[in-house]
Amino acid sequence: MITTAGGLRENEDRVGQQGALAWVIDGATDLHQDAALPAKSDVQWLVDTIDQQLTRAGESGYVGTAATMLEAVANDIARRQIALCFPAHRVPPACSVALCVDQGTRYDITRIGDATAVITGLQPAVLATDYFDRREATAVARGEPDSRRVIAAMQERRLHTMTSGDIESVFSGHPRRLLRPHSVAGTWAATDAILLCTDGFARLITDYGLYHQWADVVTDALEHGLPYLEKLIREVESTQHGDGRSRFKRADDVAAVLLTTN
Repeated sequence: MITTAGGLRENEDRVGQQGALAWVIDGATDLHQDAALPAKSDVQWLVDTIDQQLTRAGESGYVGTAATMLEAVANDIARRQIALCFPAHRVPPACSVALCVDQGTRYDITRIGDATAVITGLQPAVLATDYFDRREATAVARGEPDSRRVIAAMQERRLHTMTSGDIESVFSGHPRRLLRPHSVAGTWAATDAILLCTDGFARLITDYGLYHQWADVVTDALEHGLPYLEKLIREVESTQHGDGRSRFKRADDVAAVLLTTN
């Protein structure tokens, strides 16, 4: 497992493995300067609370579907926000999640948001989306000079992905949330490895073109380790080869976990 910050701000990604569960969480940048929840920021509260909930579920021996678990966690997040008097007019914190549940001879994986899950073996599969990248690139291309209008537009997009029921969603405890989980199941006998990662790690392929196939990413992760791949990402960012024109952030937090049958 690996997770590192992409800049001077605190890391808003999380990674974990407990019992039959493994996960990555990618916090969405807060849209408010102050915190309404008991943490340094609302998104820090969210990712830490989800991380704690999944840890407890793993300790309790959960082996149900990943989508069911994430729905239960979202319900709990919503109840906690109400109990903490989270302002009704405020955009709640959001994140992306990829969760794998080991069910014995089988496994179940669900992605919500722009986290990525990669399966290699006899039945390879990739759970990923460019939905959020395309939206962000369009917003950056507009070049809106007024920071207040930029934030207002970001809030509008965030609320859309929380409540619209579009083909993709972000994970949140919004009272009108409509989660759009994407899932895949498989057998360990047909699987070599499973990689779960956040979009900062996925930049190896999506932004920087250091790899053209996810299978090659997994091969190098198995051979050299996840820190080696994280170093490649940071080297590109430090030399500014990734010019950041299609994203609001030049460098992003990174989180990844690699699961094998060995």
